[in-house]
Amino acid sequence: MKILKRFFFGLLIVLILIFAGVFTFLQVSKPTLNGELTLNGLHENVEVLYDDYGVPHIYANNEHDAYYALGYVHAQDRLFQMEMLRRAAGGRLSEVLGPDLIKVDKLFRTLGINKFASESAQQFLSSDTSAYQKGTVAYQKGINEFIKTGDTPIEFLIMGIPKTEFKPEDIYLAIGFMSFGFAEALQVDPVLEKIKNELGAAYLQDLAVQTPANAELIKNFNGEIKPAGMDSLISAVQQALEYLPVPRFQGSNGWVISGSRTASSSPILANDTHIGFGQPAVWYEAHIEYPGFRFYGHHLAGIPFGLLGNNDKIGWGLTMFENDDMDFFVEELNPENANQVKFKDQWENLSIRNEIIKVKGEEDIVLEIKSSRHGPIVNGGIDNIPAEEKPIAMWWMLTQQPNEAIEAAYRLNHAANFAETQKAVSLFSAPGLNVMYGDVDGNIAWWAVAKLPIRPAHVNSKLFLDGASGNDEYLGFYPFEKNPQSINPPWGYVYSCNNQPDSVDGVLYPGYYYPKSRAGRVNELLAENKKWTTEDMKKVNLDVVGKPQGEVAKTMATILRGLDKPEFDVLFLQLETWNGNHESYNSSPSVYYNLLSQVIFLSMKDELGETAFKTLMETSVPKNSYLSLISNENSPWWDNVLTKEVIETRANIFEQAAIKTLSALTQAGATEDFAMPWGKIHTLTHNHPLGTVKPLDKFFNVGPFEVEGGQEVINNLTFSLDTTGYFPVSVGPALRKITDFSAIENGETILPTGQSGNVMSPHYDDQALMFATGKFRGMLMNRPAIESKSKNRLLLKVK
Repeated sequence: MKILKRFFFGLLIVLILIFAGVFTFLQVSKPTLNGELTLNGLHENVEVLYDDYGVPHIYANNEHDAYYALGYVHAQDRLFQMEMLRRAAGGRLSEVLGPDLIKVDKLFRTLGINKFASESAQQFLSSDTSAYQKGTVAYQKGINEFIKTGDTPIEFLIMGIPKTEFKPEDIYLAIGFMSFGFAEALQVDPVLEKIKNELGAAYLQDLAVQTPANAELIKNFNGEIKPAGMDSLISAVQQALEYLPVPRFQGSNGWVISGSRTASSSPILANDTHIGFGQPAVWYEAHIEYPGFRFYGHHLAGIPFGLLGNNDKIGWGLTMFENDDMDFFVEELNPENANQVKFKDQWENLSIRNEIIKVKGEEDIVLEIKSSRHGPIVNGGIDNIPAEEKPIAMWWMLTQQPNEAIEAAYRLNHAANFAETQKAVSLFSAPGLNVMYGDVDGNIAWWAVAKLPIRPAHVNSKLFLDGASGNDEYLGFYPFEKNPQSINPPWGYVYSCNNQPDSVDGVLYPGYYYPKSRAGRVNELLAENKKWTTEDMKKVNLDVVGKPQGEVAKTMATILRGLDKPEFDVLFLQLETWNGNHESYNSSPSVYYNLLSQVIFLSMKDELGETAFKTLMETSVPKNSYLSLISNENSPWWDNVLTKEVIETRANIFEQAAIKTLSALTQAGATEDFAMPWGKIHTLTHNHPLGTVKPLDKFFNVGPFEVEGGQEVINNLTFSLDTTGYFPVSVGPALRKITDFSAIENGETILPTGQSGNVMSPHYDDQALMFATGKFRGMLMNRPAIESKSKNRLLLKVK
């Protein structure tokens, strides 16, 4: 017995020592926020003050050192995030994560983002003569200095990731990944083509393939400027996205209200970009100063210039334009030469390149990618589409046209007035963005920025095009002046919620625009005639009322009442009077989303199959279609094609859906009257890539939190519409920010979790509860205010 006691006592000592060693290692590997560091590559010393939330305030004597310091501090907080992003976009995840990620790598290699990155870096960053080039090089020098001299993040050690220096092409990989998140055509077009070919045009009539008649259109206006002061393809894409460990961009809200309508007499800007939630948060905040320049920005991992932000004179926010910048062309293969396709009356050779995909623990994979004049052939590249299928080429603005996004972002950060801003935003070609702008001179503006192709009038860009005839080719590109835009409109505000811009010269630009719910609500609220304040803007930003959802709920309630089944009265009563309010204590959203998901699942999955159905549900198309589908009693979707003997009706589907809804609510723990507070089944967890492995989830993940909001309300904490009875949030605001231009140094913002990606940092999750409960904090630019809040001072010294 004594021997056994000694054994367990010894084992306990060993475990304590191991725990102590790991804890000590993690403590030592925390970001250095205080003290002095001597670094290679600096021209002069740089001072970095960290505020209460770990935001670096960088004070340098020159531009080079400012961006060098930004690169260094960005890397020590977010190196793992930078690494995962460049590996995902470059198709290099299976090299460190193994064969499960091969399908993801194939997708991205076929898309050609790595090729785009290499060619763009050669075109735009092969020299360092321009200011944006010098800033970019300095930023990467800072990142690489941390890689060489800083502590290795724990994720690199657990996953066996080698630390390698960053190169210019890695910046364009980040741009490519951002653009990929905007490319909804990759999911939508193959599903719509499947519906058209396999089910027929009647099935498309209840889907919002084109802009719905009740869409909220963003009005254009040019005002006076104020003076300065397929199944296999579907399956391949869907499976790859499910394994993707990096969040994607998926929407946003933004608006600016004129000083004529604010209490401060200056414009006020509000913005919340919608991105898939993950840990760490997507945006990294930094405040930079050097002689002649002051800037507070939100940065993406690996990109030196803020994509959101403000300097002393101007400020801006972003939403996704949602323009259609990707098309699929069906090619005609030469029956006598598998490397040729037809164009008009000639056979054209396909270009061929081989991509080597390294796989952890296995042999390298050689991926052959063929390309036509319309882009890469996705057959075989993305996921071994059967050879007998016609070649499908993918034309994507990102990879087909020169991309000046880095210079555009630099110019935008340094713009001093309206004219310089307009010139900067005109350089963006892809991804398509809505830029919401305000300045201290009182100007407000919205520009839809992208290079917009001119398509033949007969072309439906949501369906596959004919690559052989030459009839579906682009006719050129519109000049930037013809892009949708509104400058100092007389109604006193500009906005975008990923909704359809109004026509320009009679042309309604095609895209994957989101329904009127958010846009209509923003428009309704901002139209109120009062003097707006920052606090008013916060209330709009956190609004959770969805009036279109209330309309759909009332329509469903009417159908339920028509079934004349008393057991469904509890559902009817919850839906009939609901105004679309998604507060956490309200049980009506719980009934609404459960019933809606069951109705949509029962009506559409049998025709589409599980993969195509799931793919379609992750896009904007069904969100635009709920009311039209449910209202059409004669829609072909109601019939279950798998039951040939019975012709199902809308009433049959609703009866089944109601029964399943009652069961789901019961299993989720609803009360006897089937009341289920929305917050109990609508929760937010920020998942780290390592959090998929237990028990690491308890260590790396942040949450869960019960949250308000929902699908397509302004506080857009959205989720997959499935039939599990639970609606965990997957996408939402990646930040919230508000700037009153009368006090441009004192904007307010919040991140979903925190500044740092280091799990041992005090700033790993210190904003998570604030975010979940609708709180804000300061974006400080005034040095005395920063010093009063600064707990840490880091001096970067010349070596």
